[in-house]
Amino acid sequence: MHDQKCLFQKLEGTLAEKLCVKELLKEQVIIYVQKTKEFLLKDMVISFNALIIDNSYIELSKCQFEERVSKPKNNEGVNVIIIKNTAGKEYLITSNSQQSLRIKIYLKKFCVNKNYSGKYRLLEQKNCLPLSQSYKKNNQHFTTLKFEKKQLEENQELQMFHNQLTIMHAFQSIPNVVRVCEDAQRYYILGESMKLQSLESLLLNGFEFKEVPIVSIIFMTLQTIQKYQAKTIYHGNINLQNIFINVNSPTLQIALLFPKYKEHNVKNIEKDIFNVGKLLYQITFYTSRGEIPQDINLNLIQSLMDQWSLPNSQRTQYRFLYRVSQLNLLNQLLSPGITVEIALIHQWFVNIKQNLKIEPKQHMSKALLSTIVEEQEFHMTSSQILDHRVTITQQSYQEYEPDEELYPIRCQLINITQMIPSKKKHDAANPSLFRSKTFTNSTMKRDSLNGITKQSSFK
Repeated sequence: MHDQKCLFQKLEGTLAEKLCVKELLKEQVIIYVQKTKEFLLKDMVISFNALIIDNSYIELSKCQFEERVSKPKNNEGVNVIIIKNTAGKEYLITSNSQQSLRIKIYLKKFCVNKNYSGKYRLLEQKNCLPLSQSYKKNNQHFTTLKFEKKQLEENQELQMFHNQLTIMHAFQSIPNVVRVCEDAQRYYILGESMKLQSLESLLLNGFEFKEVPIVSIIFMTLQTIQKYQAKTIYHGNINLQNIFINVNSPTLQIALLFPKYKEHNVKNIEKDIFNVGKLLYQITFYTSRGEIPQDINLNLIQSLMDQWSLPNSQRTQYRFLYRVSQLNLLNQLLSPGITVEIALIHQWFVNIKQNLKIEPKQHMSKALLSTIVEEQEFHMTSSQILDHRVTITQQSYQEYEPDEELYPIRCQLINITQMIPSKKKHDAANPSLFRSKTFTNSTMKRDSLNGITKQSSFK
């Protein structure tokens, strides 16, 4: 299965091995081994962007597929699915049309579909990611991420593009990829239709970053990083341009798009944590002149913390700076040594929780920590917060599974007035709040496929 024309590659040590643990489809199919000219009956698994047989896999986003059907007299026929790219072809022979259909459903989702321009029209959206409008399917719309092929000419850049697709499929993050397309100039990732606006665009277009949305966005970003960490990967491209908000959603939804993950790279999650600190710094110290700070000044953070520790300290000119615990989190995120688990239980998040009216739905264990969750339930527009409802959850950081939400309770914000910053309150916080444990065959022979594949074909 590993000759020069083979599309299969070893699974061990790859991104697919780390992320493609869920079986989306499992079937027994006959594969054709070109080197030995044998037909082998094999168990096949389709997972996120991967077709896996034994300990090898095909990265489906690098391939197209077609189906060919042979219908001899007095026979139900033979269905052959051909997975191909410029490097070679692989043949899957299915037992019947129903099995073929089950496989094609996933191949349409993960493989590249050609002729984007003949199927979709690109619609630009002001300040948001563009949409693709289908010429068929009742003019259905899809959120679209587009990539210039000339910027992906180097093998490393192209592989990071395919890694991005695997990550988006595996984490099933918004906009929930439904198809990958291409034309002569670009690749297009199509997802669920929504209005996704970047934090940078929101900032530059006058969005009022009040304390609750800032806390929620930072918390949710750290939670997403924790999911990456649990799979021993990293994002590698966290900044204001690549974190998006669904501005049309009744609940706060964020997306960390355009990851740049390289296999066998020395980068780790610590760089992602630092970059969360950098984007929080850029929001915190954004000026009324519309300037996003590019350089980090740790001395400024420390001087403001010292200033706010004094009695009757006054607010500074920074309109998105709310309290000393915000400065303390900034200082920790921008300094080496902090873990994502410690960051998630920082006093700033605890302060906001203490400012919520809690309505328990069920009994909660005292051993679990109250935190704000991914589904922050408050309405957002580009200029204001319409409703200040927030959902929080109890999460244990001992043997924690990041995508599991435990003991949900509903809350609403009862005091959105600005609290007087207090370093004394922060320093007096229970030190235990800053400690956390890391969660961590049959064989047939035939000379060739000519007898099968020269029948009529369709895609």
